[in-house]
This record gives sequence, C-alpha cells and structure tokens, in this order.
Amino acid sequence: MKRWAWLYFAACGIGLLLSGCGSGSPALVAPAVSPLAGNWLIVGPMPTNEFSFPAMSGFKLAMSFDVTGNNIVAAGFANGSCTPPSPAPTASSSFAFGGLATGTIAADGSFSVQSPGNPSTVALSIQGKIPLANEDQFSGSYTASFSSPIGSPCTASYSGTFTATSFPLVSGVYTGTGSTQTITNGVSATTPITMQVTLQQGGMATNPATGISTPSSLLLTGSIRVQGSSCFTSGVTSDIPSSSVEGNQVVAEFTMDDGSTLVILGTLTDASETRIATNAAIVTGGRCGGTVPSVYQLPELDRQS
Repeated sequence: MKRWAWLYFAACGIGLLLSGCGSGSPALVAPAVSPLAGNWLIVGPMPTNEFSFPAMSGFKLAMSFDVTGNNIVAAGFANGSCTPPSPAPTASSSFAFGGLATGTIAADGSFSVQSPGNPSTVALSIQGKIPLANEDQFSGSYTASFSSPIGSPCTASYSGTFTATSFPLVSGVYTGTGSTQTITNGVSATTPITMQVTLQQGGMATNPATGISTPSSLLLTGSIRVQGSSCFTSGVTSDIPSSSVEGNQVVAEFTMDDGSTLVILGTLTDASETRIATNAAIVTGGRCGGTVPSVYQLPELDRQS
C-alpha cells in the first residue's frame, strides 16, 4: 500500500473587529464565522489513504474551507481510479489538494473555488451556494482530474453534482499502539510503542513572511505523548509548517523533546471522527531519525474523549 499527497497549506482567517459602545474603551467583538467554514463531505463515502490494485469504484472527495470576508481557501482529499496504458490494470489512488484551491463568494451567496490546475498533478473546481446559518448541507457541482506520478502514467477525470454534508472540526484525545524496529548488538527486535495524541482543529495561524496571526479553521494544534520509545516522550505541533486538516485527512507534525520531527498522516474513517487510519508515523532528526527517517508502525488512532 502506498500513498502520495502534497502537504501544501495556506493559513487564512477572519480578522478581529473592534467596535465601541458608548463611553470607555473599544470592545473586542467576536468575528462572524461563515456557515461554509469547516469540514464537508462533498462526494462520499470518506476517502481513504491508499494506492491499490485492483481499483476501487467511484470517486470520493472531502474538503475543508477557510473563509475571510468573501475570500475562500480550501484544502481537500480525494480518491479516484485512473487508467494506465494497457495492459496495466486500472489503479486507485488518493490525492490531496492541500491549500491550493481558492475562490470567492458572490453577493448572492454563490461561490466557486479552483486549484491552479497543474496538469502534472491535480486540478479541482467546485461551484455551490453557501448554506444558511446552522444548515449542515449545501449543493453544487464539481470537476476533478489527476495524473499519478507513480509507475506508468495514469490519469483520470471526474465531474458531477453533489449535496455536501458537514462533519465536525477535529477535537479530542486519540490513542494508538504500534511498534518500531530496533537493533541492539546487531540483533533486530520489534519494540511496542503507545501514542496519545491531543488534537484541536481551528486556531491562530501565523504567516511566516509577515508574522501576522489570523484565525483559521484549517489549522490543527495539539500535543503527543509516546511510551516505549528510547528517543522521545512528548512533543507539540510545529508552528512552521503548520499542521492542518484537509478534508478528512489529518496532517499532524510534532516537534519532539529530543529535537526530532514526528509526522502523522491519517484519514478520518467516518463523520463521527472516532478513528483515524494512520498506517505509520515518520520520524526525522533527533536521536533516532538520523539521516534516514525512522518509521513507527501505527495502524490507527482511536478517540478516547
């Protein structure tokens, strides 16, 4: 099983407004959050994090939207099958749109978002109308295409209409058990490990170029505790690059207490968000990452609270 994705992430949020009322100091007013902001299953069921033979059927797409005024930044994750040249079999792949899809909201509430459309990777276009406040659905249409860089050239395109359904922002404590391979005196052994990850979607994202922080519904923050590793015991999400939620894909990057970087890529298996399918955690630098990344087998993370 293999996967490929681009971890582009563009932080974009709603500015804070100051207003005065009568005498005294100006009061800080909470910004209005667009009903479009958050996570949406566009074409279901939830996409999965895999590259497989034979191909899976159909097309799956989940998106996360950030809204600032009338401007939109969208991150997404999708599955689709592509057809390589004969006689190779049809393959299924997962692919991410990262923070590259952008768009605007018109005066009548209609909106469109579109990725740059690099023909060597992926292209996405979505048109719809933002839902009314407290509504958990909206309708629209989409077109998507991708070209797999793995093995033989493999391309696909999709289009259709949809009724999107919202699912909650990621929030909770997730735990999982896994293992890592260690070598002692030339002898390889499997060492069990346990990870506890606290995640919260939404927060203040800082632009590294300007230093300005703005609220973002794509941003993911949190911490991690690890038992069984000889390299580290805890870590917190990195500021640069920011961790994020891209549709139903969780991209969590932690700076560990030994100076290493631990990255978890996983997909929410359903809208209840009780399980994140992860496969592995990748460690670079620090005591165990060295010049070659270290891999921790981690099949899944299950929410405890």
